[in-house]
Amino acid sequence: MPPPQKGFKIINHRDVQYRWILRNATGVNQLLVTAAETVDGQQLLVDLPRIVSYQRVTEAIDHANSHGWTPMVKAPPLHFRYAKGSYQAGE
Repeated sequence: MPPPQKGFKIINHRDVQYRWILRNATGVNQLLVTAAETVDGQQLLVDLPRIVSYQRVTEAIDHANSHGWTPMVKAPPLHFRYAKGSYQAGE
């Protein structure tokens, strides 16, 4: 099931359009990124300690793409945690 549309921002990065939103459902800032063209593609979840900038969103997308993220294919979410200047596998 695709995530809701309300509140998502659009970002174009490396000729691909993504939708992203920052949410805080569990007491942790979590960035959710999906490909804008796909309905049930793999989601990217990144736990962040602070406010998100466009640069952090594009860094997360680049990191995920280099670590096997397939936003156009249906798969379980890919989860990372950003801490101390680097991305680590999430839980």
